Amino acid sequence: MPKRPLPAQIPLVILKAKCSFIAILLIFFSIDTVIAQKKIYNTKRINPSPPVLDGKFNDRAWNEVEWEDGFLQTKPYEGAEPTQRTAYKILYDDNNLYVAIRADDNEPKKITRRLSKRDEENTDRIGMILDSYFDKRTGFFFAVSSAGVKIDGIVSQDGDVWDNNYNPVWYVEVDRDDAGWSAEMKIPFSQIRFADREEQVWGISIYRVLYRTEEWMDWPYIPWSASGYIHRMGELHGIKGIESRRRIELMPYTVGKLSRFENEPGNPFADGSLNELSGGLDGKIGITNNITMDFTLNPDFGQVEADPSEVNLTTYETFFEEKRPFFIEGKDIFEFKDMGGG
Repeated sequence: MPKRPLPAQIPLVILKAKCSFIAILLIFFSIDTVIAQKKIYNTKRINPSPPVLDGKFNDRAWNEVEWEDGFLQTKPYEGAEPTQRTAYKILYDDNNLYVAIRADDNEPKKITRRLSKRDEENTDRIGMILDSYFDKRTGFFFAVSSAGVKIDGIVSQDGDVWDNNYNPVWYVEVDRDDAGWSAEMKIPFSQIRFADREEQVWGISIYRVLYRTEEWMDWPYIPWSASGYIHRMGELHGIKGIESRRRIELMPYTVGKLSRFENEPGNPFADGSLNELSGGLDGKIGITNNITMDFTLNPDFGQVEADPSEVNLTTYETFFEEKRPFFIEGKDIFEFKDMGGG
């Protein structure tokens, strides 16, 4: 029968257990502190002239700020050093935000470049997420593929909902060379929402996807397994003196129809042809920079984008995703994360 420890030995065992527990707590606390530290990028106002979009970064304006790197992998190895270097710069003027992103690649011939429809992501790409409300819940994302295809939309519910049906008006050019590829963006302030303040502080995240190795890189580092995304992003400082924009967008449409059929003698309603013409208007008016009114007159109940061809041999109806701007913007308000539970 094993001997019980003497009474004098018991406090020593408890003390050792407490020390081990405290050591474990200190380790986790130090890890959380590193992750929780906010990275900050300080931008500057362009003086005197803005850069020309060509993806080459040879304009004098880019010399006003330094390259920012320090990206880390989120996939496939969380927190590991990336296999390729990525760096970026940001400038602004009265009307636009300018972003330069450089994606080095030691095997440039293997860069995946595919011409595709807008918002398709099966290629190398780099992009930015802006929490211009600075509510740490929502953001606008602007990305581009190595072939110059735009990928954009809105993030909501702290990163749980990504909606790429939102297509703002912005500009980007890409360039490829022997050391990798790069992108130069111009994002009008009229396409994003922000508070009417003298000095702005926005949430920001820059990311890159290396498609051939399925490698994701983030600045700042946000673990793939982390709960929430937007509130963990870095901060963009230095934007001062920009004014909120009165946003007005009008999107008219017309639909024409011409039918030919056999004429019926004596029937004035069947003379062999049928012509129809209809139209409508979708609109968006910025009442303030935080409040936008959307309206529609005689909405087009066909899709804004052409429906894809599909042969349906099942017993179920074909469903096409809603694409009309009036019916999709702000729909995330009515979407809730599935909590599971069986």
